[in-house]
Amino acid sequence: MNNKTLVVLKGSARQVRPGAKVLGAAGPDEWIEVTLKLRRKKPLPDLSGRPGQRISRAELEANYGTAPADVEKVRTVLTSLGMTIIQEDPASASMKAGGPANIVENTFGIKLLHYSHDGESYRGRRGNLQIPAELDGIITGVFGLDTRRMVKRRPLRKRSKSLELARRKAAARSWFFPAELATIYNFPDGDGSGQTVGILEFGGGYFQDDLATFSQNANIQMPTVKAVSVNNTPTDQRDGAEGEVMLDVEVVGGVCPKATIVVYFSTFDENGWVSALDTAVHDAENPLSVLSVSWGYAEDAQGAWSDGAIDAINDTLKAAALLGVTVCVAAGDDGSDDQVGDGHAHVDFPSSSPYVLAVGGTTLQKSKSGKLTEVAWKDGDGLRQDNGGSTGGGVSVHFSRPDWQTVSVQSVNPGAIDGRVIPDVAADASANTGYWTVVDGQGGASGGTSASAPLWAALIARINASLGTGKQVGYLTPLLYQGNDNGGLGASGCKDITSGDNDTASVGGYSAGPGYDAVTGWGSPDGAKLLAGLKGVL
Repeated sequence: MNNKTLVVLKGSARQVRPGAKVLGAAGPDEWIEVTLKLRRKKPLPDLSGRPGQRISRAELEANYGTAPADVEKVRTVLTSLGMTIIQEDPASASMKAGGPANIVENTFGIKLLHYSHDGESYRGRRGNLQIPAELDGIITGVFGLDTRRMVKRRPLRKRSKSLELARRKAAARSWFFPAELATIYNFPDGDGSGQTVGILEFGGGYFQDDLATFSQNANIQMPTVKAVSVNNTPTDQRDGAEGEVMLDVEVVGGVCPKATIVVYFSTFDENGWVSALDTAVHDAENPLSVLSVSWGYAEDAQGAWSDGAIDAINDTLKAAALLGVTVCVAAGDDGSDDQVGDGHAHVDFPSSSPYVLAVGGTTLQKSKSGKLTEVAWKDGDGLRQDNGGSTGGGVSVHFSRPDWQTVSVQSVNPGAIDGRVIPDVAADASANTGYWTVVDGQGGASGGTSASAPLWAALIARINASLGTGKQVGYLTPLLYQGNDNGGLGASGCKDITSGDNDTASVGGYSAGPGYDAVTGWGSPDGAKLLAGLKGVL
């Protein structure tokens, strides 16, 4: 029995998802592992006004990691309560611990239940967590008690009947190989040599046979791919999510075939997000210059993110920016509604974080004469459940607008805060005009911001290679806004998209127009111009 005084852990409250049914209590001997986020020696510094500046991983740990005394205190208190310490990582300000459910429940002052919701069974909780009073202020987050899914997106895909059929139609096709899009968007020459690009995945697997078939048909060298398991997650599952994995890998590899691609596989829950980002950002064996994330969840949907998870993930994304890692995140594929369905407009997290490059979508149409036109992406009614899709975009309710984001967009939700606006940029995302990829042996066109995000990651990798030794883009996002709605690096390095909208919510959505907008951001890339602009500020 735990006789220690417990105090509420700020930001830990979670709601039960509407309609969830209780299946029963967690068994007393059910083994549970958690990730603990700990306070840093001092907060990470402000990053504004620091173009091109970054610190090493050693400096990050020495100056901003968790103090040894705090690690020791957490270890001592938790082991005295019967918990087992599994891992200590002061650099990422985290620890992992485990124990049987009865010990875990006593340690954190909760009751764990198993739920069923919308075809998913998961372990969950409601209300606030508690922590031992001696650790108040040291432990800032506890993740892994609740295993509900925190991803919703699947790539949009239109499969060909066969690979041969896709090749026969190549002369008149509407889709593109990733390298063709790199040419259309004027990417700097290169193949990604010397760059390490990370990709975050939740479920699914990476398959050499699909990549080999894609590489042969795309006429590129087969890329080098490493799979990293986080939280003992399998890296070879054909569970439906492999379509996302292969899309991400083939887009990056199709543009940067000589880059090293590292795929981090994790679980779908908050703990999976926290652990995967910690692993990727602090990976000393595979130091990343770019990280691509094609997944997300509405930041304020009922029963979704806890405030503590958003804060922990955002802190790691800030650490990535400090290390000079550019993080490209998909803005979502369901327009202003973002799959919430409550009539209000919503945005995806982590694309709403101020420390990432939020990537929206366009439709890049090719006429019979070969002329290209580009508008904001919205197929059908913009909702994937109706076989449509539309770029995410809008105004955050969690993050206030950064000082550097000097744009005039206002939320369509009555009484909303003046929040961070997304996306920052965009690229082709419609599956009707999308990316030719190979999944489960079949070729076809894939789309969604799940495709435009890794395309931007590949662009950043090429730019990094072009900048030369010792330089990399790093925290790009603020640089795009130096100026006003119609000026700065975003305007000079992107093609303005002025037509289309992402209206899928009852309150409305957002429209593309001259300058920055909450549908396509600054627009689709002009890689050479973006490189030239960056050379002037880095």
